[in-house]
Amino acid sequence: MGHVFTSLPMRRILTACLAAGVLQMLVGCQKASLPARPILPRGDVTAYVIAAGWHTEIALPVSAITGPLQALTRDFPTAQYLRFGWGEREYYMARQPTAGDAFRALFPAPAVLLVTPLDRAPSSTPVGSRTFAVGLTTAEAGRLADYIWAAFGQPIDGTPGRLGFGPYSGSAFYAASGTYSATYTCNTWTADALRAGGIPVDTVGVVIASQLTNQLEVLFDAVH
Repeated sequence: MGHVFTSLPMRRILTACLAAGVLQMLVGCQKASLPARPILPRGDVTAYVIAAGWHTEIALPVSAITGPLQALTRDFPTAQYLRFGWGEREYYMARQPTAGDAFRALFPAPAVLLVTPLDRAPSSTPVGSRTFAVGLTTAEAGRLADYIWAAFGQPIDGTPGRLGFGPYSGSAFYAASGTYSATYTCNTWTADALRAGGIPVDTVGVVIASQLTNQLEVLFDAVH
Protein backbone atom coordinates (compact mmCIF):
# COMPACT_ATOMS: atom_id res chain seq x y z
CA MET A 1 0.00 0.00 0.00
CA GLY A 2 1.08 3.63 -0.34
CA HIS A 3 1.95 5.61 -3.40
CA VAL A 4 4.98 3.98 -4.96
CA PHE A 5 4.24 3.85 -8.67
CA THR A 6 5.87 1.67 -11.29
CA SER A 7 6.43 2.91 -14.83
CA LEU A 8 3.83 0.70 -16.53
CA PRO A 9 0.91 1.63 -14.23
CA MET A 10 1.95 5.29 -14.45
CA ARG A 11 1.81 5.17 -18.23
CA ARG A 12 -1.70 3.73 -17.99
CA ILE A 13 -2.79 6.40 -15.51
CA LEU A 14 -1.34 9.15 -17.66
CA THR A 15 -3.40 7.88 -20.57
CA ALA A 16 -6.57 7.02 -18.67
CA CYS A 17 -7.98 10.34 -19.85
CA LEU A 18 -6.84 9.82 -23.40
CA ALA A 19 -9.24 12.28 -25.00
CA ALA A 20 -8.01 14.92 -22.58
CA GLY A 21 -4.45 13.88 -23.30
CA VAL A 22 -4.80 14.39 -27.04
CA LEU A 23 -5.93 17.95 -26.40
CA GLN A 24 -3.31 18.46 -23.70
CA MET A 25 -0.50 17.58 -26.07
CA LEU A 26 -1.67 20.32 -28.40
CA VAL A 27 -1.27 22.99 -25.75
CA GLY A 28 1.59 21.47 -23.73
CA CYS A 29 1.50 20.01 -20.22
CA GLN A 30 3.31 20.40 -16.92
CA LYS A 31 6.50 18.32 -16.77
CA ALA A 32 8.09 19.16 -13.43
CA SER A 33 7.06 17.59 -10.14
CA LEU A 34 6.15 20.31 -7.64
CA PRO A 35 5.53 20.29 -3.90
CA ALA A 36 1.96 20.06 -2.70
CA ARG A 37 0.30 23.47 -2.56
CA PRO A 38 -2.35 24.39 0.03
CA ILE A 39 -5.61 25.93 -1.16
CA LEU A 40 -8.34 27.60 0.84
CA PRO A 41 -7.18 26.34 4.27
CA ARG A 42 -10.51 27.04 5.91
CA GLY A 43 -11.70 23.79 7.47
CA ASP A 44 -10.91 20.71 9.45
CA VAL A 45 -10.44 18.31 6.52
CA THR A 46 -7.67 18.31 3.93
CA ALA A 47 -8.47 16.65 0.62
CA TYR A 48 -6.02 16.39 -2.26
CA VAL A 49 -6.21 16.90 -6.01
CA ILE A 50 -3.55 14.92 -7.85
CA ALA A 51 -2.71 15.91 -11.41
CA ALA A 52 -0.50 13.35 -13.17
CA GLY A 53 0.13 14.54 -16.69
CA TRP A 54 -3.27 14.44 -18.41
CA HIS A 55 -5.17 12.82 -15.56
CA THR A 56 -6.59 14.18 -12.30
CA GLU A 57 -7.82 12.36 -9.21
CA ILE A 58 -9.04 13.17 -5.69
CA ALA A 59 -7.84 11.73 -2.39
CA LEU A 60 -9.75 11.87 0.90
CA PRO A 61 -8.62 10.90 4.40
CA VAL A 62 -10.51 7.81 5.50
CA SER A 63 -11.27 9.51 8.82
CA ALA A 64 -13.25 12.18 6.97
CA ILE A 65 -15.30 9.82 4.77
CA THR A 66 -18.91 9.94 5.90
CA GLY A 67 -22.29 8.82 4.63
CA PRO A 68 -22.77 5.83 2.32
CA LEU A 69 -19.20 6.07 0.98
CA GLN A 70 -18.07 4.63 4.31
CA ALA A 71 -19.21 1.23 3.03
CA LEU A 72 -16.28 1.29 0.61
CA THR A 73 -13.71 1.64 3.40
CA ARG A 74 -14.34 -1.99 4.38
CA ASP A 75 -12.49 -3.01 1.21
CA PHE A 76 -9.40 -1.10 2.38
CA PRO A 77 -9.20 -1.69 6.14
CA THR A 78 -5.65 -0.36 6.68
CA ALA A 79 -5.79 2.68 4.38
CA GLN A 80 -5.32 6.18 5.77
CA TYR A 81 -6.42 7.82 2.51
CA LEU A 82 -8.42 6.68 -0.51
CA ARG A 83 -7.58 8.04 -3.93
CA PHE A 84 -10.39 8.13 -6.51
CA GLY A 85 -9.92 8.28 -10.28
CA TRP A 86 -12.69 8.20 -12.90
CA GLY A 87 -12.01 7.27 -16.51
CA GLU A 88 -13.02 5.41 -19.66
CA ARG A 89 -13.60 1.80 -18.64
CA GLU A 90 -12.13 -0.25 -21.46
CA TYR A 91 -8.97 1.81 -21.85
CA TYR A 92 -8.41 2.43 -18.13
CA MET A 93 -8.65 -1.29 -17.32
CA ALA A 94 -6.65 -2.61 -20.28
CA ARG A 95 -3.37 -4.30 -19.32
CA GLN A 96 -1.83 -3.43 -22.67
CA PRO A 97 -3.96 -0.70 -24.31
CA THR A 98 -4.02 -0.89 -28.09
CA ALA A 99 -4.41 1.81 -30.72
CA GLY A 100 -8.00 0.64 -31.13
CA ASP A 101 -8.63 1.13 -27.41
CA ALA A 102 -7.14 4.59 -27.67
CA PHE A 103 -9.34 5.54 -30.60
CA ARG A 104 -12.51 4.24 -28.96
CA ALA A 105 -11.71 6.23 -25.81
CA LEU A 106 -12.37 9.41 -27.78
CA PHE A 107 -16.07 8.52 -28.09
CA PRO A 108 -18.82 8.16 -25.45
CA ALA A 109 -18.31 4.98 -23.44
CA PRO A 110 -18.98 3.53 -19.97
CA ALA A 111 -16.84 4.81 -17.12
CA VAL A 112 -14.96 3.08 -14.32
CA LEU A 113 -13.61 4.17 -10.94
CA LEU A 114 -10.14 3.28 -9.72
CA VAL A 115 -9.74 3.35 -5.92
CA THR A 116 -6.21 3.29 -4.53
CA PRO A 117 -5.44 2.95 -0.80
CA LEU A 118 -2.66 5.15 0.57
CA ASP A 119 -0.87 4.88 3.88
CA ARG A 120 -0.07 8.59 4.00
CA ALA A 121 -1.10 11.87 2.41
CA PRO A 122 -0.36 12.13 -1.33
CA SER A 123 2.71 14.02 -2.44
CA SER A 124 4.09 15.07 -5.83
CA THR A 125 6.71 12.34 -6.06
CA PRO A 126 6.23 10.98 -9.61
CA VAL A 127 7.80 13.15 -12.30
CA GLY A 128 5.14 15.17 -14.09
CA SER A 129 2.68 15.10 -11.19
CA ARG A 130 1.30 17.91 -9.06
CA THR A 131 -0.61 17.75 -5.80
CA PHE A 132 -2.92 20.41 -4.38
CA ALA A 133 -4.00 20.30 -0.74
CA VAL A 134 -7.59 21.55 -0.44
CA GLY A 135 -9.02 22.67 2.88
CA LEU A 136 -12.66 21.71 3.46
CA THR A 137 -15.15 22.09 6.26
CA THR A 138 -16.66 18.88 7.62
CA ALA A 139 -19.90 19.60 5.75
CA GLU A 140 -18.06 20.22 2.48
CA ALA A 141 -16.08 16.99 2.87
CA GLY A 142 -19.38 15.19 3.39
CA ARG A 143 -20.81 16.62 0.18
CA LEU A 144 -17.67 15.64 -1.71
CA ALA A 145 -17.92 12.10 -0.34
CA ASP A 146 -21.57 11.96 -1.41
CA TYR A 147 -20.62 13.07 -4.93
CA ILE A 148 -17.97 10.34 -5.16
CA TRP A 149 -20.43 7.74 -3.86
CA ALA A 150 -22.96 8.74 -6.51
CA ALA A 151 -20.30 8.07 -9.18
CA PHE A 152 -20.25 4.37 -8.29
CA GLY A 153 -22.58 2.09 -10.20
CA GLN A 154 -25.11 1.18 -7.52
CA PRO A 155 -26.32 -2.43 -7.53
CA ILE A 156 -29.54 -3.38 -5.77
CA ASP A 157 -27.86 -4.20 -2.46
CA GLY A 158 -26.04 -0.85 -2.39
CA THR A 159 -22.57 -2.38 -2.52
CA PRO A 160 -20.13 -1.00 -5.11
CA GLY A 161 -19.49 -3.54 -7.87
CA ARG A 162 -15.82 -4.48 -7.89
CA LEU A 163 -14.59 -5.23 -11.42
CA GLY A 164 -10.99 -6.25 -10.84
CA PHE A 165 -7.58 -5.42 -9.46
CA GLY A 166 -6.05 -2.02 -10.21
CA PRO A 167 -2.49 -1.25 -11.33
CA TYR A 168 -1.23 -0.23 -7.85
CA SER A 169 -0.76 -2.28 -4.71
CA GLY A 170 -4.16 -2.88 -3.14
CA SER A 171 -6.04 -0.82 -5.73
CA ALA A 172 -9.28 -1.94 -7.38
CA PHE A 173 -11.58 -0.99 -10.24
CA TYR A 174 -15.29 -0.47 -9.61
CA ALA A 175 -18.26 -0.06 -11.90
CA ALA A 176 -19.09 3.61 -12.31
CA SER A 177 -22.06 5.64 -13.39
CA GLY A 178 -21.80 8.25 -16.10
CA THR A 179 -20.35 8.27 -19.58
CA TYR A 180 -16.81 9.19 -20.50
CA SER A 181 -16.35 11.20 -23.72
CA ALA A 182 -14.09 13.74 -25.37
CA THR A 183 -16.23 16.48 -23.80
CA TYR A 184 -16.62 14.89 -20.35
CA THR A 185 -13.30 13.51 -19.16
CA CYS A 186 -11.66 12.58 -15.87
CA ASN A 187 -10.80 16.25 -15.43
CA THR A 188 -14.43 17.32 -15.87
CA TRP A 189 -15.42 14.74 -13.26
CA THR A 190 -12.78 15.99 -10.82
CA ALA A 191 -13.90 19.59 -11.32
CA ASP A 192 -17.52 18.61 -10.69
CA ALA A 193 -16.45 16.79 -7.52
CA LEU A 194 -14.64 19.85 -6.21
CA ARG A 195 -17.62 22.02 -7.05
CA ALA A 196 -19.88 19.64 -5.13
CA GLY A 197 -17.52 20.05 -2.17
CA GLY A 198 -17.81 23.83 -2.24
CA ILE A 199 -14.56 24.69 -4.03
CA PRO A 200 -15.37 27.56 -6.42
CA VAL A 201 -14.02 26.14 -9.66
CA ASP A 202 -15.73 26.67 -12.99
CA THR A 203 -16.59 23.25 -14.38
CA VAL A 204 -17.83 24.41 -17.80
CA GLY A 205 -15.32 23.66 -20.51
CA VAL A 206 -12.91 21.69 -18.29
CA VAL A 207 -11.55 18.87 -20.46
CA ILE A 208 -7.78 18.88 -20.04
CA ALA A 209 -5.97 18.85 -16.70
CA SER A 210 -4.48 22.33 -17.01
CA GLN A 211 -7.97 23.85 -17.33
CA LEU A 212 -8.55 22.68 -13.76
CA THR A 213 -5.08 23.10 -12.25
CA ASN A 214 -4.82 26.67 -13.57
CA GLN A 215 -7.96 27.49 -11.60
CA LEU A 216 -6.50 25.89 -8.49
CA GLU A 217 -3.37 28.02 -8.89
CA VAL A 218 -5.53 31.16 -9.02
CA LEU A 219 -7.43 30.09 -5.90
CA PHE A 220 -4.13 29.50 -4.10
CA ASP A 221 -2.85 32.94 -5.04
CA ALA A 222 -6.14 34.56 -3.98
CA VAL A 223 -5.78 33.41 -0.35
CA HIS A 224 -2.09 34.27 0.08
